[in-house]
Amino acid sequence: MDGLAGNMQAQPRVFAHDASIVYTDKRLIWLEPESLIGGSGYAAGTFTVTGADSGANNATVTITVSDGTVATAVIAVVGSGYTDGEVLTIGGAGTGGSIVGHTSFVGSENRGVCLYVGGAGDVEVVMEGATSDTDLVEFAGVAAGTFLPILVKRVNSANTSATLLLALY
Repeated sequence: MDGLAGNMQAQPRVFAHDASIVYTDKRLIWLEPESLIGGSGYAAGTFTVTGADSGANNATVTITVSDGTVATAVIAVVGSGYTDGEVLTIGGAGTGGSIVGHTSFVGSENRGVCLYVGGAGDVEVVMEGATSDTDLVEFAGVAAGTFLPILVKRVNSANTSATLLLALY
């Protein structure tokens, strides 16, 4: 059950059973394995991935190959400037290899995370209930050491001046 569907108690949450650093530079955080298209003509190695939407091309993935087809891809260098959910073309000698990359918190496509703000400043976010990545909410003047008891899917880097952010799951 999805808490947003009106059954908030269907998935009770324990406050902060895990945490991860929040990056606000649109770096690749995770890849969607089920979206992998293997292409052909590849050799195992580490290659640049280029974003179809953003044009960013400063991240790399390490791939394993079976008969010239990409079998797995793991982020080697996170890069920055990517768009959440965009298709990434895998470079190298092969063709047609791609995978979907994400700049949001792992697992936040359905459920948001709470935030801890370690360094004071403004925090602009996409809330869990947002229908679009452009539905932004800004929390101005958040003090250092603050827990924001909100559920967010993404922190917008352009208007976030707070530092040392943690996503609490």
